[in-house]
Amino acid sequence: MTGPLWVFPDMEETLAVLCEALAGGPERTGTETPADLDRRLPFIRVQRRGGYSDTIHDYATVDIDCFHTTYRTGVKPLAEQVRQHLTTVKHRLGPVVIDRIDCIAAPTEQPWAPGIRRMLATYQAVTRRYRPGS
Repeated sequence: MTGPLWVFPDMEETLAVLCEALAGGPERTGTETPADLDRRLPFIRVQRRGGYSDTIHDYATVDIDCFHTTYRTGVKPLAEQVRQHLTTVKHRLGPVVIDRIDCIAAPTEQPWAPGIRRMLATYQAVTRRYRPGS
């Protein structure tokens, strides 16, 4: 193989960055649940759970969890804001082009811990290979 390597973007990190403003900043998004979650609410966690690729596109299946202190005025509207933000506009972060994001499982409440509400939704993000540094 000659020439620079073309790679797929890290969709966990990319989607976490896209959600930062909705959560209140980069300290409120991530790929892991922080130990001090109760002090960082609201929080958005992004985790890839599978997908496939061809020679050009990566079809990432990604779970996005939203955490907040309340249901009706906290986690439910946050999860819907995430869904609308990701699925209704085109996204590009530097060399990363996201062709499409579809919500394949709508936000539903999931158990977590007392005082912390959680909603989980599953998305498919379709991205292209890119050349790092370009």
